[in-house]
Amino acid sequence: MSNMEKTGLYIHIPFCIRKCGYCDFVSFEGISSEKKEQYISAVLEDMKEYSGEEIDTIYVGGGTPTTLDIKQIKTLIDAVYDNFKVADNAEITIECNPKTADYEYFKSLKEYGFNRLSIGVQSLNDSHLSFLGRAHNSIEAISCINQAKLSGFENFSVDVMFGLPNQTIEDIKNTLEKLTDMSPSHISCYSLIIEPGTAFYEREVQPLDDDKERDMQSFIVEYLKDKGYNRYEISNFAKGNMYSKHNLKYWNLTPYIGVGIKASSYYGGYRYEKTDDFDAYINSPTEKKNLQKVTKDEEMSEFMFLGLRKADGVSFSEFYRKFGIEIEEKYNIKRNISLGLLIKKGDRLYLSERGIDVSNSVLCDFV
Repeated sequence: MSNMEKTGLYIHIPFCIRKCGYCDFVSFEGISSEKKEQYISAVLEDMKEYSGEEIDTIYVGGGTPTTLDIKQIKTLIDAVYDNFKVADNAEITIECNPKTADYEYFKSLKEYGFNRLSIGVQSLNDSHLSFLGRAHNSIEAISCINQAKLSGFENFSVDVMFGLPNQTIEDIKNTLEKLTDMSPSHISCYSLIIEPGTAFYEREVQPLDDDKERDMQSFIVEYLKDKGYNRYEISNFAKGNMYSKHNLKYWNLTPYIGVGIKASSYYGGYRYEKTDDFDAYINSPTEKKNLQKVTKDEEMSEFMFLGLRKADGVSFSEFYRKFGIEIEEKYNIKRNISLGLLIKKGDRLYLSERGIDVSNSVLCDFV
């Protein structure tokens, strides 16, 4: 199995200090220590099913994984090494909230083998942080990044949200200016989406209108480009080649295993997920929900609409090698090429800048 084909591992930790208004992930606040221990035991049982699998990325996400105490994190990462064949150069990422990790915590993470952080900053504007329901303020966010760097983390990503009600380009500029001064290796910028079932949906929060959001996104792209960040995926920017190797597995249709409540997997030609019921997961962590064999048509579709999220798009020759048919035979791409939304260059097909602006409608052609 080549490096490109090695599996990725995602571990879901569904605990947080406070549920944010926009969050539609499965997460819980106010969970007892006893319940957390039960959950970790269930995740360890979940891992055993994949014993011996080769992996080269590990991503611990949530929720807020750093709400666990550091000994619990060590228990999890030790279990990964006990159950999986972890590549020597594996990317090992953990998400953290600025409120829940400090210098000593970061030092311990380094000792346990973590080599990448994803820090949920979202904004350095305190009124926006309050609106989003974040537990931290801007000073705590800046302090968190500085402590991460002091502890030895050079590879870290920060999350930023845009398209908030009443947010201006000047607001986003101030946040990006302060963040880029701290030299994160990676920045993810996500627009506010109001999902059903969230607190924002119930409150009928209205995000920025589409034109203003598009202008804001264009500003972000140009600003980060000037600061040396390469847009390698619609929402993701990196210095040099400091991409999220784990997330590239999703966009490149590489197998990945998800353990934990509601975690999804694409493994052995099947897609499936775990239950979103806490007690049900504790009692039966290996039970698979919505198990579906991925058909050739579905795989072709996913290859296109996931791959086209990347700046370098998809390869015509790779599509033919995988599926035995040309892209043009399967999909009508001429219309979007003629409209200037898709670009065909050599062996690659990718979204134009205008195509990225209307990516949802372009990608729908492949669903």
